[in-house]
Amino acid sequence: MAKLNPYLNFNKNCSEAMRFYQECLGGELVLQKVSEMPEMAKQMPPELKDNILHATLTSGDMVIMASDMNRSTPIEGNTFGICINCTSEAELNKFFSTLSAGGKVSQPPGDMPWGAKFADLTDKFGKNWMLNYYKNT
Repeated sequence: MAKLNPYLNFNKNCSEAMRFYQECLGGELVLQKVSEMPEMAKQMPPELKDNILHATLTSGDMVIMASDMNRSTPIEGNTFGICINCTSEAELNKFFSTLSAGGKVSQPPGDMPWGAKFADLTDKFGKNWMLNYYKNT
């Protein structure tokens, strides 16, 4: 069954915030900077090289994901999205097809440098959804 978890957006303080959450909640923290992913780094301005592209804090069944990379300037109301960690690529495609109907696609399903297939969209009600499937799990 798919799992739902929050995805938090930060304005260049993702690393600091996620380390704080790790101190508070425990668990394993993985931080991936733009500069650590050569293909992504080539597409980004040099001043973004130290930004966190993707962070994951896992503690038991709890997973919090986060990033400094935002579609717009973070303001209250757009600093989080709903992320579904799918159990298969077929599930991701099904969710993408249904949730994106009448909405706006920001990132169609595609392979990402963190080892997942990923899609990003805003549904017809204005809610932001991210669909993630780790192919090697």
